[in-house]
Amino acid sequence: ANRSGEHEGKSASPMNKPNELKGCPLLAGIPPEDLRRDCPTARIVAIRHRGTIYRQGEPGRTVFCVLDGQVTIARDTYDGATLTTAALGAGDFFGPALSGATAAEDTARAKGAVSIWRAPIDEWRRLLLHHPIISWEFVSLLALRQGQMERRLESFAFKRTEARLAQTFRELSGGFATRCDHGFGQHLRLTQQELADLVGASRPVVSTILNKLRDKGVLGYNREYVCVRGFEEIAKLIDT
Repeated sequence: ANRSGEHEGKSASPMNKPNELKGCPLLAGIPPEDLRRDCPTARIVAIRHRGTIYRQGEPGRTVFCVLDGQVTIARDTYDGATLTTAALGAGDFFGPALSGATAAEDTARAKGAVSIWRAPIDEWRRLLLHHPIISWEFVSLLALRQGQMERRLESFAFKRTEARLAQTFRELSGGFATRCDHGFGQHLRLTQQELADLVGASRPVVSTILNKLRDKGVLGYNREYVCVRGFEEIAKLIDT
């Protein structure tokens, strides 16, 4: 199994308490004894801010799930640039092993302090074979992610940058269902360049839009994070 994340994290520990998995309802719903039986080497890993979970080109035989915090997925392009392709939150599964790839085609890093669950793909497959209902829920999660990607591609063709940015905020904030420590929307640890990558726009264009929204009191942000204040205003932008 890939252990690069453990090298750059705080610690790796076996699963001793059921509530350690509460960040992922799917994992939390599996009987602990079944998890220990089918995924005996699974571990919960704490990763510090900007710590690497796996790198592009490394062997990919591990499945990961975010339990707490945020993870970005990025790819180095042929011209030496880095393109952020996804931002994941609690409950999201990821890793090259999910697609059957033998090596990682991208790099996964922690944004802020992150807790992840990881297991060898062979152990995860064994668990899914023993739990058909969990298998169905897992497929549903992946289908939901695919749907989000399809909507993003569609928005690239038919929506303005403001609408794409607003849609990205809503998806990453879980529909604005929760509030961050500042009392706003979910705390999104994303730079302007990462946001630009996710919405298919240049950083200066995104910076201009963010400045306008901040001046209107809709957003609060700095170099490392974005907080949404005006839920209604952001929602209105999605349909423009």
